[in-house]
Amino acid sequence: MITLTGIGSNNMKKANSSSKKTTTKHSGSEPREKKLTSKSTENILHTPQEEEKILKLWKKRSVYEVDEKSTVLPTYIIREMPIPVDILSVDTLRRKIYQDVFLKYEIMRGNTVTYSPLWETFPFSIEAEIIKENLPAAARNIVNFRKKCRQLYTQHLKTQQQKLQKLGIFADWTTAEKTLEARHETKLFSFFDRLRDSKFLRDELKLSHWCPKCVLPLETGNTAKPISANAQYCYVKFPFNNGFEEFGAQVYFAIHLPISQLWEIAGTMALGVYENVPFYLTEYENQYLIFAEPQLKRFVSPNAKNKEYPEPLAKLKAAQLKDCTLAHPLFSLSDLHFFTIPENVIDTISDPSEKNELMDGIIPLNPAHHSLSYSIYNTLPEVNNSVNTKFASSSSTTPIFDESGRFTEEADTLCGLNLKNAVQFITDELEARGCLINAQKQKVQQLHCVHCNGLSVSRPYPHWVFSGTSTDIRDEVTTLPEYWEHYDDEIREHIQNEVMNISDMPITSQRQWGVPLPVLRCDNCNDLITDKKILRAVRSSIRRGSEHWFRLSVEELLPTNTVCTNCHSKDFRKESSYIESYFANLLQTLDSSDFKKSAVETAINVVFLPGTVFFKWLGELSVLSASLQLSRPSKESHPFKHLKLNEIEENVWETEIQVKLLQKYPADVLRLISITPDLHQVPLEGDGTQQLEELIEEYYQKYTHLKEILSQITELLSDLQKSTNSEKLITFSTEPDDKVSENLPEHDALAISLTNQLLSDVEAAYEERNFFEMWQLLFDFCQTDLLFYVHLCQAADPDSALIALPSIFKVIVQRLAPILSFLAEEIYKKGFSTSASIFEEKWGFLPPIISDNDPRTEWESLKKNHKSKT
Repeated sequence: MITLTGIGSNNMKKANSSSKKTTTKHSGSEPREKKLTSKSTENILHTPQEEEKILKLWKKRSVYEVDEKSTVLPTYIIREMPIPVDILSVDTLRRKIYQDVFLKYEIMRGNTVTYSPLWETFPFSIEAEIIKENLPAAARNIVNFRKKCRQLYTQHLKTQQQKLQKLGIFADWTTAEKTLEARHETKLFSFFDRLRDSKFLRDELKLSHWCPKCVLPLETGNTAKPISANAQYCYVKFPFNNGFEEFGAQVYFAIHLPISQLWEIAGTMALGVYENVPFYLTEYENQYLIFAEPQLKRFVSPNAKNKEYPEPLAKLKAAQLKDCTLAHPLFSLSDLHFFTIPENVIDTISDPSEKNELMDGIIPLNPAHHSLSYSIYNTLPEVNNSVNTKFASSSSTTPIFDESGRFTEEADTLCGLNLKNAVQFITDELEARGCLINAQKQKVQQLHCVHCNGLSVSRPYPHWVFSGTSTDIRDEVTTLPEYWEHYDDEIREHIQNEVMNISDMPITSQRQWGVPLPVLRCDNCNDLITDKKILRAVRSSIRRGSEHWFRLSVEELLPTNTVCTNCHSKDFRKESSYIESYFANLLQTLDSSDFKKSAVETAINVVFLPGTVFFKWLGELSVLSASLQLSRPSKESHPFKHLKLNEIEENVWETEIQVKLLQKYPADVLRLISITPDLHQVPLEGDGTQQLEELIEEYYQKYTHLKEILSQITELLSDLQKSTNSEKLITFSTEPDDKVSENLPEHDALAISLTNQLLSDVEAAYEERNFFEMWQLLFDFCQTDLLFYVHLCQAADPDSALIALPSIFKVIVQRLAPILSFLAEEIYKKGFSTSASIFEEKWGFLPPIISDNDPRTEWESLKKNHKSKT
């Protein structure tokens, strides 16, 4: 049963009068309906001040406020992947607006929705910006450097948060910022130790870039960047010890190398010859030299300055060298053997520069400091069966210089020299021994340190890996029916497939900002400290934040009289690695998820993400959370329960939403383009900035048109109130009383019937999560049916117009509110003269209209008749 709230008997009597409902009234000069469509748009333009007022209203009235102490479960929890803090792209905003429309729609339905943003932690962009500012003092002092990174991160986070707030996004911002607290970092320490106890972590030496000047490990693509430059090259001559004796003692093997990398010779364990490349025995300056064909061609290049070129004597195959041995040109070592590299190895190498180096035909094999050697050593299983016992039996990752940049005893006579001095020493020594031939300069790409711009070198560094593939955890998780019972059938199979296909995940990163790994090693035997009591003591020392890991010495971190269980040494060192940012984000996500909660303790988790991205992410979270269980995985260990995935298109528009766009256009227009369908199918030109503004401009025109219509309706309602001396607008309520809808004029009843159909269509579109269709339905209705209905109301009795029009207008503005939040709030405030927010009131509804005829057909007939009369 439907009643009219606040309508008196006199108003009802006028509403029942049929003599006025079809009468067309005219003013002295111009029909009122014409005045509506020709209204000036001077108040329709973008007014940032109005948006600021609305933001203050939402904050003042705590429109969206989450009570953390409440014992009542929310209806929904919005989950998301970590949000970038350095840039607001179209893709990021699109996810945000989808979430926000859902949140607002549901709270206006009367449901509770909690949403706490999950910020990306330790992005490299922050570190890069500090480096770009050229702050040498910060880079040298790790604590100061990290402090500046944290300050910049906080600044970016605040800026990003303000952008999202200005776009009308509701969130529990306070809780989201707690990820910056020290206790969250210490939780990551605890997670790491638990994974180590569960044997899911693998510690391995892996070749990494390193800066001898900064004495820092580097990361390719981040702190080590490729730079093209002219490098001075030379040929190093290796004397033959065994082979080609018929030519006498002066037979050498020549290798083309950049002078800056001559120090690598000290670690050379064998010489690799590519079997697909021919070699030439030549005579040059009364000596016999063997060259790989590509390197010989480079020697005799027309641009070379040499006046005398080697004269080819014989063509050789790589197989003819395998039984020969060479002497080291620098110092006395065991014989250097040749190792034949099979032709098909080139298919296993992905780096183009390494492929080119392999095609040169000769590689000084030095796996501890040379990238191609490292790739070959780890790719070919036959290496261990090679006749080169020295190469096969030696550790592939034994460095010849330590973490201070000084050569160790492995480098023989170079021991104690740093890299910078060693290059000059080696050059002088090779020249003195007649083992160096100067060559022309060559333009090459070399990796440089972004801190000091110095040339980087390679050395092995410990890398931790989460090895989900080396245990039974994947099989165990996928075969537990109760583990997956909270998932819908349509997504369960996808996630199980991702779990089975998960690959090993890197845990460590060679950077200078992030959460350091709480790993201590024996300085004598390199064994890890694994004693749980000692590890707890270390965590206790750094519980106030990871900065204390750097401030405190090893002696301060460890309990008194700590000794290595392997060699009983008392000397330990801290490992200089950090938790990789992506892995840290996974752990941060688990910390705020349903991990270790029962199903009855959790609400419905709602996600708006592309399917492929989400399934991979959730698969990683699932394996990781099951691994942290330390025993048989249980359904309580799952990160999300009662999960509902709302799949959106793949990310393609990484175009930045610049500040000038936020200032130039209404926030609602940017909200609107974020739900535009098929955006992912639009090919971008350049960075897409121009296309983005063209799209914004297109929807700005539609937005302006809609705002003009709604604004003029509020003015009409205000005029009607004044003409009827009404104190407030009358709207329908759902309290049962009289069947007032039966007494409505025909055009009002038809308008309500059509609006009810609109609300039904909008609800259906919402259930399909087709938010753009919701907008299109509301927009089309406003510019056609609602506009026509307003014309009818202008021509009708004012008292009659005040019965249905406010209710129809209100429900439409309410349905617009989740999408066009600022416009709906502004219209609601003006049209209904209230100090409250539109989001503080639940959905309004209209009375059902029972009719034997089709409302649309009658409505179109009414339009036709009205048009003929005017």
